[in-house]
Amino acid sequence: MDVSQLPSDFFVREDAFTQKTYRDVYPAIDPTRPELSQAGKVVVITGASRGIGKLGFAASFARAKAEAIVLIARNASKLAETEQLVKEINPATKVLSLAVDVVDEPGIKDAFRQIVERFGTPHVLINNAGVTGALKSIFDEDIDSWWRTQEINIRGTMIVTKAFLATTGREPEAPTTIIHLSSTSAGMTPPGMSSYSLTKVAIVKLTTFMKDEHPSITTVAVNPGVVSTDMGNSIPFVIPFMKDTPELSGGLAVWLASGDKSFLSGRYVDANWDVEELEARKAEIQEGLLLTVGPRGKFGKNRE
Repeated sequence: MDVSQLPSDFFVREDAFTQKTYRDVYPAIDPTRPELSQAGKVVVITGASRGIGKLGFAASFARAKAEAIVLIARNASKLAETEQLVKEINPATKVLSLAVDVVDEPGIKDAFRQIVERFGTPHVLINNAGVTGALKSIFDEDIDSWWRTQEINIRGTMIVTKAFLATTGREPEAPTTIIHLSSTSAGMTPPGMSSYSLTKVAIVKLTTFMKDEHPSITTVAVNPGVVSTDMGNSIPFVIPFMKDTPELSGGLAVWLASGDKSFLSGRYVDANWDVEELEARKAEIQEGLLLTVGPRGKFGKNRE
């Protein structure tokens, strides 16, 4: 496919599950809405030093008046910039910056120890940290490089999730939300992106496992859209489609962490989709395997 001839909203339209789609924050997910207030909540964000983690998630939860925001990433100086942004948006929000790699299991465990000591049990986790890996075909790919992407995107997500669960307990009484970052590539086979795409499929499946094993925790796999970030700009063919704002996925995350969104737990949600239509289709979504990962076809009694 020659993507150079495609309109900039091609992937938004192709992946549309709802009639309406958006590329920027809109009233229903505006984090300043009183109904979406995160007052009293402790929010943990990985990959918080730049891109969507900084401009989308950290900024949006600050606008939603979170009690505290914990910023996790490897780069301490970049984390300081995100911390400053949060304080400028909402001086009342407490901020804790922790420079640690998500694949450093002892470091992540210690990070959550500090979080609990400082703020108590966290309520929201956003597993945003990840890498794209090299853009190479399977034939040309280096195995160690290919596997490194799996380590960061899957193992890193699992390490952080386990540490979060160790603080909340198996079935927390307080409303608890986990958002895993997936991608539109979870449903595609873009040439040269086997490692990255496989991790994003795995993230959706992990999300479904969380829903089944921890039903009181709302866990959603979110595709943030096609956003202009350092990571996104490393994929040349995607650049013309980068019209989604970081605030779009940030607003969606705040919306998912507000009220009862359990009908989306265990499922994949695209930031471009209209959340009001999703709510209107709640029964349809809940009754089957919509927005989950699995083989397609007719099986068992439904095969005829």
